[in-house]
Amino acid sequence: MRIGVRGILALGVLVSGCGAQPDLDAERAALLAADQAWAAAAAAGDIDRLSTYWAEDAVNYFPGAPVASGRASILELVGRNRSIPGFSLEWEATTAEVAEAADFGYTSGPFTLTTVAPDGTPQARTGNYVAIWRKSEDGRWECVVESTIFGPAS
Repeated sequence: MRIGVRGILALGVLVSGCGAQPDLDAERAALLAADQAWAAAAAAGDIDRLSTYWAEDAVNYFPGAPVASGRASILELVGRNRSIPGFSLEWEATTAEVAEAADFGYTSGPFTLTTVAPDGTPQARTGNYVAIWRKSEDGRWECVVESTIFGPAS
């Protein structure tokens, strides 16, 4: 059987039109699940598990601290924060969006940071965060940029 130029072109059009498009709803759900698992690790104080959600080249903007560039620097910041008496950090993603190619996305929502004042009373500060995520080569979502700002949580 011989396939002519027209047949090859038709086959090419057919194959190119059948490229698998990402299921954006499923990717959004996976991103939200990653953020929720990350928040659970933070709430539990599980630094080892917490660290797996940052990309090696991630950047963290935490109020009152120098910019932490790279996972190792971010983990140093986490260690310093965790040494503050009564430190706890909780957040909840209220938004999760992904790019059409499902290779980048972001999550955002309110957070509460609690410490203990010198007189022993808990101090809670609230605000909002945004995390920018990218899909790793192994298909996991990993945070590449995280930023928090104090103020009214929404």
